[in-house]
Amino acid sequence: MYIFKPFRFEIVEPFPTTKRPRARSGHRIVCDDKYMYSIGGFNPCVPEHDAEMSEDEVWKTSRPLFKELWRFNLSTKKWQRYPGQIYLPIELASTAVLLFRHKLIFYGGTAVPFGESCSNKLYVCDLEGLDGSVCQLPAVGSLPDPQYGQALVKTKNFIYTVGGTTGYEYTCDVHRYDLRVGVWESVYICSGRDPMEPPGRYRHELAFDGRRIYVLGGGTGVQSFGFSHIPAFDIETNTWSILHAHADPGSQLTFPGARRCHGAVQYLDKETQSVHVIISGGFCGGLAYKDVWRLNLKNLQWNKIVHCTLPKPLYFHSAAVTPAGKMYTFGGIIETHEQTTPRTSDVLSTWVIIPSLSEICWEAVNHYYELRAKSRDQLLDIGIPLKFINRLFD
Repeated sequence: MYIFKPFRFEIVEPFPTTKRPRARSGHRIVCDDKYMYSIGGFNPCVPEHDAEMSEDEVWKTSRPLFKELWRFNLSTKKWQRYPGQIYLPIELASTAVLLFRHKLIFYGGTAVPFGESCSNKLYVCDLEGLDGSVCQLPAVGSLPDPQYGQALVKTKNFIYTVGGTTGYEYTCDVHRYDLRVGVWESVYICSGRDPMEPPGRYRHELAFDGRRIYVLGGGTGVQSFGFSHIPAFDIETNTWSILHAHADPGSQLTFPGARRCHGAVQYLDKETQSVHVIISGGFCGGLAYKDVWRLNLKNLQWNKIVHCTLPKPLYFHSAAVTPAGKMYTFGGIIETHEQTTPRTSDVLSTWVIIPSLSEICWEAVNHYYELRAKSRDQLLDIGIPLKFINRLFD
């Protein structure tokens, strides 16, 4: 029986007859209402020669880094690999991504060995194209240093990048790229003179409320940063401040534990018009997390979502949320009590809001009926709205 289960993680089983991505970490995902897209990643345990994928020499020679782009249909549960991975750069571990109008924008990242080859190039991939071809965006001006582990936010005309590492040095510098003219600007270079400047970091996450960029967690090779005091960068005044968040009143006045390599998504609460951020998993000093927390950017209130936890402690995964409010995670490193650090290829999902009734009905119909076997006309005849029918067909 179908039961609507908000704030409960479920493993999304892929359609059994299709190929699927190998287990990985350090990749990035984004979502729209139809697909989840995954780019890059790393797995040192994948063999150099693999008979299953032998038809694609480009794929083989890119390992242990995955020089590839996949999409996962959220309704049919089918994975599909874009064929145009020959156009992808080699720096595809701990890159930063954005989804904008069916365009995947990605920036930075590292090849293997980590830090030996880093990127400061900005690429765009037209996800509606059939070949997955990638173009490098033209760039002049004050380019950021090549790094990995950065994070991005987008405003109307600019893409902002914050932080990152070369593998040896960590920054929290702010740069922006003007989408209209293709020019990079150094907005704020941390010098240590202002006490409001946050320490350098990588594998942090960013939130954005239209004026402030909030830096959530992250760390260096030996430390991780917490969430009681949140660095925020004001893009109108180009200044840093340290904001004091509020502990969860229902969880013994606690904050999320310090961490890096966690997942984060944000969404707009339409009723209160406040931006909420969900963080999941992460890693700190040998401790991996499976907890899930929510932050209201309007009042900086943290709340632990007590009954919503990842099945296992997880880090170096990636998270994204659909426009309807369903959060997905893919991949990552599973914490074990053994010496190995196995990667996973699991897709997990949970509703982080109560969606519209039509979205709940769509889930129920997909649960009970094999809609993939029907034509568009058949689906229209039985009353399925066209916007949902379009989600079934690639």
